[in-house]
Amino acid sequence: MTQDIREACRFLRANPGFAAVVILTLGLAIGVNSTIFSVVNGVLLRPLSYAEPERLAGLWESNTAQGLERSEVSAATYLDWRARARAFERIGLLRYRGFTLTNGHDAVRVTSVDVSPALFQLLGVRPLIGRTFTEEEERPGHQRQVVLSYAAWMGRFGGDPGVLGKTLQLDDATHTVVGVMPRDFRLPAVDPLVEMWSPLTLDLSALASRPHRMYQAIGRLAPGATLEQARQDMTAVAAGIARENPDTQTGWGVAIVPAHEQVVGDIGGTVWVLFGAVVFVLVIACANIANILLARSTRASRDFAVRAAFGAGRWTLVRRSLVESAVLTVTGGTFGLLVAWWGIRALRPLMPATVPRAEAIGLDVPVLVFTAAVSIVSGMLFGLVPAWRAMRPNVMEVLQEGGRGSTPSRAARRLANIMVAAEVALALMLLVSAGLLIRSFVRLTSVDPGYRTSGIVATHVVLPRARYQPPAAKRQFIADLVERVGQLPGIVRASAVSVLPMSPVGVEFDLPFTVDGLAATSPSERPRARYRAVMPGYFET
Repeated sequence: MTQDIREACRFLRANPGFAAVVILTLGLAIGVNSTIFSVVNGVLLRPLSYAEPERLAGLWESNTAQGLERSEVSAATYLDWRARARAFERIGLLRYRGFTLTNGHDAVRVTSVDVSPALFQLLGVRPLIGRTFTEEEERPGHQRQVVLSYAAWMGRFGGDPGVLGKTLQLDDATHTVVGVMPRDFRLPAVDPLVEMWSPLTLDLSALASRPHRMYQAIGRLAPGATLEQARQDMTAVAAGIARENPDTQTGWGVAIVPAHEQVVGDIGGTVWVLFGAVVFVLVIACANIANILLARSTRASRDFAVRAAFGAGRWTLVRRSLVESAVLTVTGGTFGLLVAWWGIRALRPLMPATVPRAEAIGLDVPVLVFTAAVSIVSGMLFGLVPAWRAMRPNVMEVLQEGGRGSTPSRAARRLANIMVAAEVALALMLLVSAGLLIRSFVRLTSVDPGYRTSGIVATHVVLPRARYQPPAAKRQFIADLVERVGQLPGIVRASAVSVLPMSPVGVEFDLPFTVDGLAATSPSERPRARYRAVMPGYFET
């Protein structure tokens, strides 16, 4: 075996062009596959970083008649779920929001999430330093606390362990820092750029309004409970709530979604299609390398025949070919690992914000194992060709062919033609798929949004509620702001809207309406519409 390795290395050094083509082709194909597999592994395959993540699920209200498969939850309904559900060990609540962080004369908008104290407990994640929230801190009037994300701790406080106990001025209210979460902690289906969490307080006005659905719920299944049992249990709970509150809950049920599915969303199909495409590239590369090796083995067949004539066994000849393929595989796989390392580093910053769990993409153990496995399988695929040539039993025929100039045999030519046809077919499939993808992308980028986009500048203004009360004060501020902006040099026209175009409209702009001539229905069955409030001149602007 050692002698075979030496001979293989000697041959590759003597034929640097051949070795370079094979190693580069194989390395690039393996590297691209490992890079995309790191996305598959990080986004789809890796378990969520919570305790027993398979027991976690998202809970949503649903209304088939209104076409709402997953609607947010009202505070009153959440409390009913928490009190009546038997299939869930614990249910927590969260609400996405933002704070204005002020420091002297400077103000910056930070992303935050209000969470019920039960949420951290049911996720089973401990803070890096400090603590999370207690049950008492969700009661109205309690001292305000915040837990920082790792990114906010490092970026805004330089990783100072003495941050615990410091106060932050958020929306004109003082909040005390009580903890810092681990680096990779994320809440399911929440913006990964969240900088802090605060206790969720449910006041009486929120509890009195069931149609005011503005929260997300996450539950942990009770020990031994299955997802199907949980669905049956919560369906019965929702039916009971609807009977007790016919005006607001008729037609409303519960949708339960596994936490992993809720986090990943609909991106799984796209990622698997992309992975399938790069696997095709690998197969084409292997077929290409096999053709190169077939051509080389035709020239080397006389050497094999001479060895066989002098008594070399069939296994000795096959081993010699397999060792050569193994040397190429190891070298190409190593180069592919370097390509994957570079590819992952280049890919992560380019990931759209819509890709979930992008922070989990990396060159970890599963990716290394995949790279090794792909290298071995690739080596076996293209190594079969020279091994097949080495096993040819008719030594005299090979010597005669070699004497006539080492032209390939009819069988060798047939095999080469088959592999070339397979390469062309696979390449054509990829080419057509790429063309369709490019055409779809061009169409998406050329969709008319219904308004002129050139020359438009937009900004988002958030005003602290406590400082701008009553609502008329906020409207006056916006009116004054629009007037002053309209007077700036270069500004032709200015206006304001409650929610920017192409941005989601919150539940606070969701109102029921009636249609003249239609029979009156219960409040829960009345159609609802989400609207945008605009100032004069908005449509002209």
